[in-house]
Amino acid sequence: MKRSLSLLTSMVVLAASLCSAQTQQPIANAKFEVVVIKPTEPGAMGYSLNFGEGKMKVHNMPIKNLIKFAYDLKSDSQLLNAPSWVNTDPYEIDAKEEEAESAALQKMAMEGRNETMRELVRQMLVERFHLETTPQTVEVPIYALVVAKGGAKVTPTPPPAPGEQRNRGWRGHGPGEAEGSSITMDLVARVISNMPEADGRVVVDKTNMPGQYDWKLHWAPQSNSAAGTSTPASEAGPTLFTALQEQLGLKLESQKGTVPAIAINHIERPTEN
Repeated sequence: MKRSLSLLTSMVVLAASLCSAQTQQPIANAKFEVVVIKPTEPGAMGYSLNFGEGKMKVHNMPIKNLIKFAYDLKSDSQLLNAPSWVNTDPYEIDAKEEEAESAALQKMAMEGRNETMRELVRQMLVERFHLETTPQTVEVPIYALVVAKGGAKVTPTPPPAPGEQRNRGWRGHGPGEAEGSSITMDLVARVISNMPEADGRVVVDKTNMPGQYDWKLHWAPQSNSAAGTSTPASEAGPTLFTALQEQLGLKLESQKGTVPAIAINHIERPTEN
């Protein structure tokens, strides 16, 4: 079973397999057995964070993105006091898990597995970047994901057949094309938080729609737009905000909200391998 989380352009793609026989409990104090870190060579294209069986590989990624993953932050606005190099200096990281931890991860369901992966990255940041943080809360502009007038237009995911393994997540099929499979509204909000149209805001699920849903979405990506503006859509399709309302029956409302944040008290460039 492959475990992966990739950040491609400004969009997060999340997918995981669910199995009723898997356990939920994360591994406490999980840490990598071997970690190799080096600065990315100039001219590198794209960036990614990938977990495979027993390993993690980071390509051309600023440490800001790793901190956001490790502490489950949806937006840059939740990361405070970061020095400039944390946002700009990209790194290559190859990390290997201990065999026992890797084997235990294979038996976990998504929730426990994701939290263990975050713990692995947190421990690496502490040991190699000497990261020290303080949890905080901040009041910032957010987008609330709510049900639009007329009701939601997503399809509840049917219960799995006995023994069935089902992929769950948001999958991009190219610019402006996405599909949700067994996806929660919280995960929809999480992905939109990382898209350019969110303009750096946290998107908070306020749909009051528990459960999992299936859907397809088509829109015209706009790298510099903000919700609620009159920016025209291209010929490729509607804006994301229009598409959410017309195709999924969901809406983004501008609000003020209190969200968790992490303040950086200390961080250093990585120690030598």
